[in-house]
Amino acid sequence: MGMETGSPAGNVFPAMKRLLPLVLALAACLPAEDSAQVRAREELKGLSSELSRWSRAFSLVHEAVAPSVVAIHTRERQYQRLRSPFGGVILREQGEEEVGEGSGFVVRSDDKHSYILTNAHVVLKTNQHQQFETDRNGRELGYDRLTVELNDSREVDAEYVGWSVQTDLAVIRVPLPNLPAVEWGNSDQAHVGDWVVALGYPLGVGYSASSGIISATDRSTGIYRPMGGLESFLQTDAAINPGNSGGPLVDLQGRILGVNANIISRTGANIGLGFAIAANLARRVADDLIDHGAVRWPGIGIEFDSIDAVQAAEAGLPRSPALRVTGVLAGSPADKAGIKNGDILLSLNGLKTMNDMQFRARLSSSQIGQSIPVQLWREKERVTTTVTPIALEEIHRMRAVEVASRGVSLGDFGLTVASDGQAGLAIVGVDPQGLASQAGLKVGDRVLQEHRQGPLATTQDAKALAGKRELVLQVAQNSRLLWIRMRR
Repeated sequence: MGMETGSPAGNVFPAMKRLLPLVLALAACLPAEDSAQVRAREELKGLSSELSRWSRAFSLVHEAVAPSVVAIHTRERQYQRLRSPFGGVILREQGEEEVGEGSGFVVRSDDKHSYILTNAHVVLKTNQHQQFETDRNGRELGYDRLTVELNDSREVDAEYVGWSVQTDLAVIRVPLPNLPAVEWGNSDQAHVGDWVVALGYPLGVGYSASSGIISATDRSTGIYRPMGGLESFLQTDAAINPGNSGGPLVDLQGRILGVNANIISRTGANIGLGFAIAANLARRVADDLIDHGAVRWPGIGIEFDSIDAVQAAEAGLPRSPALRVTGVLAGSPADKAGIKNGDILLSLNGLKTMNDMQFRARLSSSQIGQSIPVQLWREKERVTTTVTPIALEEIHRMRAVEVASRGVSLGDFGLTVASDGQAGLAIVGVDPQGLASQAGLKVGDRVLQEHRQGPLATTQDAKALAGKRELVLQVAQNSRLLWIRMRR
């Protein structure tokens, strides 16, 4: 039987002929894709051992340091205000409430206690402006109860050892012996690009580790300036979130390079701008707080101001900011080292000092009684000397004696003030029986202005105060500004 021309079956072979080139082209593509995937997998296998070693390094950092990292919980007693049937108000305690959390790490332990370093803002009360709250004597306020959660989930109450609001560091201790302490690194040897790991307890989710690099060194954000604090941070893009504060920033050998402290963010969450207090400063503060209960700051007895890049170039230096010595205290370590007015500071202890924050952080990291090299620029030549810091309290005493020798007595008010080249007048003498003492003024306070006379700075300003019957003074005392009225 014949087949009709033009039927569907009659068109099959011509259609197959037309599709055949397309099918062959598609088939030719498949081996090429498979080949690329195979090559990728083979290359990954070749790299896997190296990548595994890299990944293992981060795991080992965790294993080495995590047992020393703790969570810190702050608690406050809660009260209900009830009206008394006899008048007044009765406070009825209603238990405790957790009000904050942060991180910390063990820096020292003995057969009775283990000592934990953290941020001061983790364990001291702050207001909505992140300022430390103080009592009427100007002392910072702690919480009713501190609880530490260890890496093995044990919980134990802690007690205060000491703190330094200038560095935002604090030490607490727990009655547990011989907890594993961290190994310190040298933050002066940290470089941009170094890998680091941030450890802590962020946002209440439990122990976490995040990695990144050192993004910058010697960074200042201005956050501690209102309290006269020290800033020379390590900046990192390792994730630092609320709750990470006080935890360690660690290098890939498991050594502490910094103490995670704060972030810059418009949302309050991490965006890759985290800041850690340098380990060399943190270690010295921690040691002093544990050994002495307070920080013994070093001093060398100089005053300085900043010069800009143009002024530096005019002095024969590269175009970058620098510090110029404007005063040397007679008999001070700087005086004995031969430092002179007009010298430009190039480095302290081998590290550049381009601004006041860098200088203060470098000096504060040094030890009292331990000589450090200082490099200066004098008359277009480099000069190197060594200086041996003494206790800053001794520098203040020496300066007070010098200033008092040219002080002005406000006898009827029981007060002696003097000009020392800084803003305001330094209080260098207070009569224990006088009006100034009754008003709470102390040696070391500064009188910034008088209500009617205005800002004060010179000896003539001080002499003008002596003739007044009433003084209304703005006084700087313990990082606070007070207005005090005295009438003779």
